[in-house]
Amino acid sequence: MTPNNGRNSIYLMEDEPRVTRYFLKLFSKKGKSQIREGALNPDDLKAQVAKIGKNKKVNITRLAYDGKPEDQPVAFKIIDIRDDHFTGKVINVERNIKQSENEKLIFIKGGGGTIDFYFDEGDIAQIEEDIDEEIIEQRNIEEIKEILDALDLDEEIILSYYDEDQGGVINGVGVLSSKNMQSLDFTVQLKIINEIELSKPRDVSLNLEQNNILDLEVVI
Repeated sequence: MTPNNGRNSIYLMEDEPRVTRYFLKLFSKKGKSQIREGALNPDDLKAQVAKIGKNKKVNITRLAYDGKPEDQPVAFKIIDIRDDHFTGKVINVERNIKQSENEKLIFIKGGGGTIDFYFDEGDIAQIEEDIDEEIIEQRNIEEIKEILDALDLDEEIILSYYDEDQGGVINGVGVLSSKNMQSLDFTVQLKIINEIELSKPRDVSLNLEQNNILDLEVVI
């Protein structure tokens, strides 16, 4: 697995300037290596990736140098598939929110950016498509529409939706600032996102038909 030609920069907390040496080795491109015990065969991995396809969210479990799997899988969005590798964009919604709140507070844990996974590196134990998006598509739009219609402007609400750019679910608390029941557009000013209190409220504009709205309710 290899960072994309310098595009995948690794940032640190200011008081941890040199803790990435081992971490960076995990992302450096190695020469062709033997398949680690427990890893997927390159042909099988390539077939699975092709079956899943581009623009899909996946969970990938890798094997460390000692052959043990990572503690937990890392979420990626497949953004490109080539003959010898595929490219994944790291998904870490909470990390992105914290980073946007304070540019100096960037966490090494969870990584970031885009990463190339070469089929013949032999360090991927498992790759599976995340089913969140399939579940999200089963939402009841008519029920959400009735709730939106009943809400008053400036009313404090809880909002949950799937953010395609972030590649994850956003759970927020804020106030309904505008709505149009004909176009089904509405805007929410969020003050808390995924349990992170924002230093400045964030306006989010959504549409009931175009966006994946999971939940919308009044704060009691």
